[in-house]
Amino acid sequence: MNCGGVTTEVRGHVGWVTIDRPDRMNALAKATFAALVDASLELDADPEVRVVVYTGAGERAFSAGVDLKELDASGTMVHPMGGAGRNPNEVILELGKPTIAAINGVAAGGGCELALACDIRVASSTARLGLPEARVGMGANFGSVVLPQLIPRGLALELLYTGDLIDMTVARRLGLVNHVVEPSELLRFTEHLAARIAGNAPLSVQRMKAVALKSAGLPTAAALRLNAGPNPYTSEDRIEGNRAFVEKRKPQFRGR
Repeated sequence: MNCGGVTTEVRGHVGWVTIDRPDRMNALAKATFAALVDASLELDADPEVRVVVYTGAGERAFSAGVDLKELDASGTMVHPMGGAGRNPNEVILELGKPTIAAINGVAAGGGCELALACDIRVASSTARLGLPEARVGMGANFGSVVLPQLIPRGLALELLYTGDLIDMTVARRLGLVNHVVEPSELLRFTEHLAARIAGNAPLSVQRMKAVALKSAGLPTAAALRLNAGPNPYTSEDRIEGNRAFVEKRKPQFRGR
């Protein structure tokens, strides 16, 4: 399904969200932001989907960021999250299911922030990422919050202040991406990784994500007492997992 420049597809237990504006370097128009929110929430609500992957169409860009051609009459940027719209980066960050960014090319500005919102990042060796908002007189609010949580503060601030785009050798060294693969292997590698995650007990994975997300910044004692996400301990899947272990077979998890 294609809506607002975003294509969604479900293959097995994996939902794929593709920013499909290759002629515009997959730039994020106002309609694209709305479509990303809708697609994310729909896949999160789909009981058959256990992992959500985000990528860009074509080979040039994951997303070049906000479409700067969307200006009002005075030349001021029409902010894509204006009005009743929700911020897709926040929606993706807080999604109940695990998320993967398959970074197939340039991920700049809002495109970089979208990748940072995902739990796991897999990148093509030819990709570059960065937050160049300072070069065009804009801010990077989401990136300014999240980037210093992912890499050392001084390095994050340098990237924010300079607006530099970094290659994947640097990104991998900083820990910004989990895996770097050849362009021809990106989708295959990501699909395999997503399938491995989807093969585990969904409630267990969702519990781990919720605890990891909501415990951030808490004192250790408080974090260890945190009760977040679904409870896998009393689930049918826990019984199935134990039974499969005893019977030496692959468990058949149902997400309940």
